[in-house]
Amino acid sequence: LVRQAMYYAIDVPAIIEFVCDGAGVPTGTSMYPANEKYFIPELAERYPHDVEKAKELLAQAGYPDGFEMSITVPSNYTQHVETAEVIAEQLKEVGITANINPVEWQTWYQDAYRGREYEATVSAIAADDMTAREMLARYMTEDRKNFINFSDSEYDEVLVQAMAATDEEEQTRLYKRAEEILNEQAASLWIQDMCELVVMNPKLDGFTFYRTYVLDMSTIYYK
Repeated sequence: LVRQAMYYAIDVPAIIEFVCDGAGVPTGTSMYPANEKYFIPELAERYPHDVEKAKELLAQAGYPDGFEMSITVPSNYTQHVETAEVIAEQLKEVGITANINPVEWQTWYQDAYRGREYEATVSAIAADDMTAREMLARYMTEDRKNFINFSDSEYDEVLVQAMAATDEEEQTRLYKRAEEILNEQAASLWIQDMCELVVMNPKLDGFTFYRTYVLDMSTIYYK
């Protein structure tokens, strides 16, 4: 209930507009939009900005007057810090006081990511191979990458079935169900798939965008 309340409290389009000049794409789950086979765009619309709904859920959870918390962010990422600042301002509307705790990258990595010692954080999630399995398995209860400590028995069962499925359609259905569970449970407050901007000399051509941040410079040539 608290996580859902916080999701209603934040204004995702406003965050994207402030931090990225409106260039990001709302996600609502851990899947990235470029993976069209698995991405469910409507999940990004499940928690519209609704202050009264947020207050209602907080009251149900036993926090009618809100509470105080900290958001630990790696200080070397300007976008993470700015996102945390906007979130903190938005949470004030529902009575939640979020104190921002900027730390060095190595401290964040050791304490928050590896040690799981934090209350809340702002982070970009990368994947080793960009597959649906890679993007979703990290939220299984016993997965070593599950640094948010999410635990849901139905989610674990669905992921096990999906990874064992031999039928492509059934596997896709199961992975999508996993995304829906993450969204329903508000496992995280997903904000956006950030826009990658590239500036290139007009004398050059051959640049290709990939689904990851990787750049293949071998394809670029002078016109």
